Amino acid sequence: MNHQKIRRSLGVTAVVASLAATSLTVGAATAFANEGDAAAPAADTGKKGTVVMIGGAISPNDTEYSSRIMDEIVRLAQEHAGEGKRPLIAVSTAASTPAANAEEAADEDEDNATINGMVYYKEWFERHGADVYPIPVDVNPGLDYPGDPYSADNANDPDVAAAIAAADGVFFGGGDQTNYVRAFMDCTGPDAAAEAIHAYTTCTDTPAMAAIRSVVDSGGVTGGTSAGLAIQQGKDMISGGSLYQSWAEGARPGWYSGDDPEIGDPLTYIPAGGFGFFDEGTMDSHFARRDRQPRVIRLAIETGHDLAFGVEEKTALIVDRASRTGRVMGELGATMLDVSDAVSDGQNVSGVRYSYFGDGSTIDFASRKISLAGDVKTGPGTATIPADWAQEDIWGSGDCNDGIFGTMSVVEQLVPSTESRLSGITCDAGDGEPRFVTTLNRTADTQWTNTGSFTDLEITIANEAALQVSPVTNLTAVVAGQESELAFTVTNTGGTGVTGVTLGGALAPAHDLASMANEVLLPGQSVTVSTPYTAKLGAQEFAVTVTATPTTTAGAPLNADDATYAQTFSVTGVKNSTDGGTDGGTDTGTTPGTGANGTTDNGAAGGSKDGALAHTGADTNAAWSYGLAGLALVLAGAAATIFGRRSRAQR
Repeated sequence: MNHQKIRRSLGVTAVVASLAATSLTVGAATAFANEGDAAAPAADTGKKGTVVMIGGAISPNDTEYSSRIMDEIVRLAQEHAGEGKRPLIAVSTAASTPAANAEEAADEDEDNATINGMVYYKEWFERHGADVYPIPVDVNPGLDYPGDPYSADNANDPDVAAAIAAADGVFFGGGDQTNYVRAFMDCTGPDAAAEAIHAYTTCTDTPAMAAIRSVVDSGGVTGGTSAGLAIQQGKDMISGGSLYQSWAEGARPGWYSGDDPEIGDPLTYIPAGGFGFFDEGTMDSHFARRDRQPRVIRLAIETGHDLAFGVEEKTALIVDRASRTGRVMGELGATMLDVSDAVSDGQNVSGVRYSYFGDGSTIDFASRKISLAGDVKTGPGTATIPADWAQEDIWGSGDCNDGIFGTMSVVEQLVPSTESRLSGITCDAGDGEPRFVTTLNRTADTQWTNTGSFTDLEITIANEAALQVSPVTNLTAVVAGQESELAFTVTNTGGTGVTGVTLGGALAPAHDLASMANEVLLPGQSVTVSTPYTAKLGAQEFAVTVTATPTTTAGAPLNADDATYAQTFSVTGVKNSTDGGTDGGTDTGTTPGTGANGTTDNGAAGGSKDGALAHTGADTNAAWSYGLAGLALVLAGAAATIFGRRSRAQR
């Protein structure tokens, strides 16, 4: 995390107070609560202490939101210290990069563990009324330069442990949360390869970590921002991942730099987890601003967590461990994503409950009940979504608009409106890669406020659904005046399953789907559908509209808008041969259709790339259609194509 430095000549002096030795036992790996339990909260869990998780971007220059949060941390530490005593807060900056030399360690414009701990946070907390003990631990063992006061070796120093144990609170700065695990815990993996990428499965406490744990267990406070938020969660702590790659590929244990040309920036996590002070679910920072909903949903489902949480920048989720309750303080809000009833095939998911609660709102983790601050409303609103509104790049991809708050932009349009569903799409990834659609559905339980908070929207994240149509019947030799069956092949070129394939409003004959497992048309599969048609003599146009309902590959509904394909084909009606031969040409081939965009379309299905999801982004005819008002078969002379409003936007 890049800090705005406070310029004050303090120098770099090791502040390692040697306090009375305390008998400390190296703790075993943290035990974690069963997140699936939703029983009524006990009067007292037996746990003590308060956990303050800050989504990032706090700064001494922010005298409003950041100042409130820091005041609250100091207030909670003061309660632990007792009346008349100035609270002591132990500050760790081990997530930051270690200083490379003495000059860098003394430069207040640098961003490293030494300067952040001994100058930046020390001066900031002192302004808010607390004394500070900078914990002299970074991620590197040994000394980075002669006289280096920060080292991972200090985590085993009994004097350091004693100084931490004397504190009333502990604060964790930003950086890389994996560094905290490596600096304060002794961890192992299933093999050397796993350990090399920090895919730890078992961790035990160093003396310094045991001392940190003793502070919160005695009723003190722990706080942290960005990486300092992430480290406070329990098992399966997220360690990185870009949004698009996270959803496309899923999660893998370990940590990667994010700049490997072959590996890229996959969704990663540490199975052994963080420090475990917050054990109600998996957790992420810089949340809706960076559209991190997809990656934390994917991680929660794959690692078996019922709940996932996120906290916004300049905002804190303050959790009382004894009562299992939390409250929001700050500029924006916190998110809860309940995946306990989610349906997923590993590529597409629906049934996730999505809630966002702002400043002053509270949550009971045991019952999962959220109480929104302000005037709470239910049911649809009265606003109208503009006809030209769309969310073009919902995850803020760097390849496209590189925007922020994409998913929340969809929510902000939907919740106060008369609509019950709205969607957004990722930008075209190109190179045969799929696009993904995020769909928000209002439910019977949805509540909302004019200040942006809401509960119990249903969120679906899925590959773009798409269809393609090509004629089976020879359209240049349809007998005029006689009812014919025009047959078409419908191919699923998207990344979801589809059911209920419908041609022009007429359900495809049951026998066409009977041979398909579960009657689901899987990506890459085709089915033949037909419709009756009486041609006129000569050339004419025949408009085909095909729709299907997106599902998981197992056939579970995704609660998203129907996939729709519309195309106009040329049809030539000829005389019946028994009436004197044909009239209107001798072409016996199939005439390519003219698509909705005016291009020639031979009905080829989309391809796939090395086992990746089916390509859906390049063919403009094989598009997802949003908000379709109705299905109709446009007969002779109709050249119009039916499209609904597309929920792709530019903000």
